[in-house]
Amino acid sequence: MSVNMKNIFRVLLPLIIIIICVFIAITIVSMKQAPEKKEEKISAPLVETLTAQLTTSPLIIQSNGVFKPKHQTNLIAEVSGRIISLSDTFAAGGVLKQGSVLAQIDPGDYEAALIDAQANLQRAQAALQEEVARGKVAKKEWQGTTSLLPPELGLRKPQLAREKAALRSAQAALARAQRNLTRTKIVAPYDVLVNKRHVDLGQFVGTGTALGVVSSINIGEIRLPISNADYNLLGEQILGATVTLTRRENGENKSWRGKIVRDEGVIDEASRMVYIVAQVATPYQLNNKLKFGTFINASISSVQTNQLVILPSYLYKDGKVATVDEDNILHINDVTLFRRDKNHVYLSSGIIAGQQVALTKVEHLYDGMKVRLSSDQPTTSEDPGHGELAITETK
Repeated sequence: MSVNMKNIFRVLLPLIIIIICVFIAITIVSMKQAPEKKEEKISAPLVETLTAQLTTSPLIIQSNGVFKPKHQTNLIAEVSGRIISLSDTFAAGGVLKQGSVLAQIDPGDYEAALIDAQANLQRAQAALQEEVARGKVAKKEWQGTTSLLPPELGLRKPQLAREKAALRSAQAALARAQRNLTRTKIVAPYDVLVNKRHVDLGQFVGTGTALGVVSSINIGEIRLPISNADYNLLGEQILGATVTLTRRENGENKSWRGKIVRDEGVIDEASRMVYIVAQVATPYQLNNKLKFGTFINASISSVQTNQLVILPSYLYKDGKVATVDEDNILHINDVTLFRRDKNHVYLSSGIIAGQQVALTKVEHLYDGMKVRLSSDQPTTSEDPGHGELAITETK
């Protein structure tokens, strides 16, 4: 082979190899079968529904507050002296009947002052009687000496007035001494629960010294905030209405009955709420003792309201609620909100009785969407609609 032929072959060999490789690749690709085309199946979302019903039951207004005593008193010493005795129950948590002696201030000085006031009163009474007698004698003496009318001084009328004034002063001093002696005993102003005690045995107290704090156990109150709209729902007969108070303790629901006794008559500037006050009688004598300081929930029945549909609160969004018709078509309904609380919405229009309200939150929902109802599905272990976009809302 000549030199020229070798050079030509050396140049063409790579090109020949490339052509062969391309041919082999084309042959392999042409032998591959095309994938089978399947028609894409779009499954309708699965939803749960409930049947809308109109209610004529009273609405339940919810509120809460802290239960407090109606009366709470700071006991103040009205006389000074040394504490010589204390009741064993005059301590935090102690319960005493009205009139029970909580503490005794040394009465010695006040007993002496009372005796002195009694003696002064007796002296004033004797002086008055003596002056009355002198006046009678002076009148007789004047009548025997002249026919002229005697002057008041001659009849000792000014002296009589002075003795009468002295008698009244002595009577006032006696009453003051009796009151001061009575005030040496610190007594319960009503049936009390002792909140605090600030003094101890042997301590000297002055007038105005704080002795302790007591609360009345005869009646307690709870101040309940409600919105102005809810207040209007309660109607004009709010006073005397029954309120149900509840609290969960140790896994049990405890309840008490109270009565609305007043409303405060103004809207709070900070919270924009109206406050009503409920009372519970003898809370510490009930089977389920209701303690002061307890945070409790309150339920109050409104006046009857007709033609309302009550739904779970999460179903309402931006003035709309989803329903499903008899052809399983989803519709987005404009509704009128009458009231809303923590768990429910109350609709006055937009939903009618018998409509199926969608309970399931559907992503990318739109009016006219085809859906499937869970009540129509067979009870099998397999769900033919896997991959759907429906998820149940949890509260």
